[in-house]
Amino acid sequence: MKTRGGIAAALVAGAVLVAGGCGQPDADTANGKKLFSATCGGCHTLADAGTKGVQGPNLDDAWRGSRQSGIPDSQYRGVVHRWIAWAQPPMPRHLLSGQDAHDVAAYVASVAGTSEASTVRPAAPQIPEASPATFVQD
Repeated sequence: MKTRGGIAAALVAGAVLVAGGCGQPDADTANGKKLFSATCGGCHTLADAGTKGVQGPNLDDAWRGSRQSGIPDSQYRGVVHRWIAWAQPPMPRHLLSGQDAHDVAAYVASVAGTSEASTVRPAAPQIPEASPATFVQD
């Protein structure tokens, strides 16, 4: 039984070492910014890129709340990469792939939600109109 446990431990340790080497490729955020501006900026607003898209979500506004809660860039990078890889309408599919997709994901993850400029403003609270008070004396 000790041999089985040792083999299992060795397999788990090997899997951890292999998985540790499987990460996201190194990204070129300067290339990501250039690609974002040319490919994504027509639809998406992102202050750092200087884009003011009109159809897709404003990425600064979309990420600001999560960014303020301390979610790390690595999680943003994975989410953005999945959005690029498996785009849903109206976002066109196959705009970017491979290293270009990783570069854009890393760029967006590093800057989205970091700008203080925001086009979204909180809605004014809805306060119901009060009817005039009627006092009854006894």
